[in-house]
Amino acid sequence: MHLNFLDVLSNLVGLFLLIGVGYFSAKAGILPERSSELCTRLLMKITLPCTVFVSLLNDYDPAFLSTTLKLIGLGFILFPLNSLLAKPLARVFRVESEHRGVWEFAGTYCNNGFMGFPIALALFGAEGLAQAAIFGIPFNVLVYTSGAQTICRDTQAKQQAKFNWRTVLFTGVNLATALGLVFYFGRWSVPAMLLTPLTHLSAMTTPLSMIITGINLTKSSIAETFRCRDALTASLNRLLLMPMVSYLVLLAWGRVFSFDSACMFGVVFIIMCMPTAAACTSLSEMYGADREFAARCVFLSTLFCILSIPVMSLLL
Repeated sequence: MHLNFLDVLSNLVGLFLLIGVGYFSAKAGILPERSSELCTRLLMKITLPCTVFVSLLNDYDPAFLSTTLKLIGLGFILFPLNSLLAKPLARVFRVESEHRGVWEFAGTYCNNGFMGFPIALALFGAEGLAQAAIFGIPFNVLVYTSGAQTICRDTQAKQQAKFNWRTVLFTGVNLATALGLVFYFGRWSVPAMLLTPLTHLSAMTTPLSMIITGINLTKSSIAETFRCRDALTASLNRLLLMPMVSYLVLLAWGRVFSFDSACMFGVVFIIMCMPTAAACTSLSEMYGADREFAARCVFLSTLFCILSIPVMSLLL
């Protein structure tokens, strides 16, 4: 699927301006300190699940089952492959041992929910968002299992990861995806009196997620963050090296298995171009790893993706 660069840039600039709204609202004191936490709860538990569910309410296509299985398969290939490659790259970049696990996590796992879903929607429409949600299933499984184990390898980590499979699998987004697939393959429709509020809540997701991202950018010292060499190399890994690896894997996949829809290649690739997952910070704090370094990785990769995503989209 070929994307017009100017159209991509126009869509992305619009989204990044919303990040600016969040950033300057927090800096000016318009939004209180706890607003990020409260807005994130609203996003993850209500508006984002509504967005995912509504995106799956499309006309039935028997080929979508194949698309679903392929997207899940690609997720279970790309994320473990990125994690495997991150280990030797950490040695190449001479990453300090006390936060090497966080560095590897930061390069492997992308921000598919806060930024990936809105950008997939902006570039590929409802079909792209539906595919991004399905591709997010293996992400949600892996980030809280093997991803948490990666962070716990750090010398600073004070405990080992313990998994609650109910927490991992039964997230709002995963449940919305499962319910949406049931409605899709069951060829059920949603009554208008329910669909209307769901659609309105769905429309809140993109501006809300971008504003939250902007608020979070105010929580790090810019000068100190730019002096952190390991955070800079983690951003390079996440935004350039890992997307290029993913691009090559997708090309190989297309030769062997093909893609079932015009946008499938683009959706997966764009998701893999996203900055470091916000879970990097929360998991580092949870397991006693270097939370400050994790926050710097998230900050820098989010900042630099404003330039890297439009450039990487030229490959589509």
